[in-house]
Amino acid sequence: MDRGKPLFSNQNILFEMKSLKPISRIAVAICALALVSAYFVPLWQILMWAPQYPEGLEMKIWIDDLSGDVRTISALNHYIGMKHIEVEMFPEFGYMIYIVGFIIGFGLLSALINKRFMLIGFVLVICAAGVGALVDFYLWGYDYGHNLNPEAPIIIPGMAYQPPLIGTKVLLNFTAFSGPDIGGWVFIIVAFTLIGLIIYEIKFTNAAAAIVVLLILIGISSCSAEPEPLAYGKDICHECKMTLMDNKFGAELVTTKGKIYKFDDLNCFFNFYNSPEGSRGEYAYRLVIDFTKPGTLIEAGNAHYVKSESIKSPMASKMAAFEDYQLMTATKKNVKGIYLSWGEAVTQFK
Repeated sequence: MDRGKPLFSNQNILFEMKSLKPISRIAVAICALALVSAYFVPLWQILMWAPQYPEGLEMKIWIDDLSGDVRTISALNHYIGMKHIEVEMFPEFGYMIYIVGFIIGFGLLSALINKRFMLIGFVLVICAAGVGALVDFYLWGYDYGHNLNPEAPIIIPGMAYQPPLIGTKVLLNFTAFSGPDIGGWVFIIVAFTLIGLIIYEIKFTNAAAAIVVLLILIGISSCSAEPEPLAYGKDICHECKMTLMDNKFGAELVTTKGKIYKFDDLNCFFNFYNSPEGSRGEYAYRLVIDFTKPGTLIEAGNAHYVKSESIKSPMASKMAAFEDYQLMTATKKNVKGIYLSWGEAVTQFK
């Protein structure tokens, strides 16, 4: 590259009245038409699992309707004071079809006008719609989970039941997941495709393009499944349904799809892990609490385990996990316990 040549011309090439390259123009039109799918597939999904519903419950949110196990979820929520879920409680269903129609029309107009500033405008419109939808969903979830009927059959003082915006959350004995469905993923893919077209159009240098691509990949990876700290005094053990209380014990499983299981003791953890339901799971993380660092989650497969009658765990596993081998050895000696590797610890509860 010529060292005397600036990265960008004197004109602002992001907003200049320059035509799109033919392939970009076609891609913009295809992206706009792809959004038509929003009228025919669900945009968002809320999934729920509990011991009494091992197959799970689901609610699909469409552009103007709800589907799935809406009546069952609504009936269960009614016991803890939440409102019945009905289509009428979402005024957004009355105008979402027009918002999506406007976005599609703007995209097609961008391809027709064939100017770079219209491509950038198309991206901004989609991003603004996405942010607006998330904010709207959060506000609805907050009201739905906090504005409870004071005469409900089940009342837990100070307890709120706001569903997760994105990801998983434990609500009493239910694990709830919220995330994009087919239509939502179409919007996300279209947005990233259009951003890629902008990069292509303004001809970043290789280094600049690599930086932008890296930032996009980081953004995508930030949406992947991640563990959560155990909230003692609040979180419920998935296996025994007891509240987590002792921060020297506990464990967590995170599936590749982002579902999180939390446990108050290693016997609950291993019993579930060895169960038909648990053994079918594909896990991004298998975590246990380090006995010497209360509340700190460590990789279960790399941990060292001690079992002893002197270890008073919440659900009588009589077992503790350690990250540091030397600390494990010292503790094992003090409590007159036996050492167990990961594989040996798993088989203790088969």
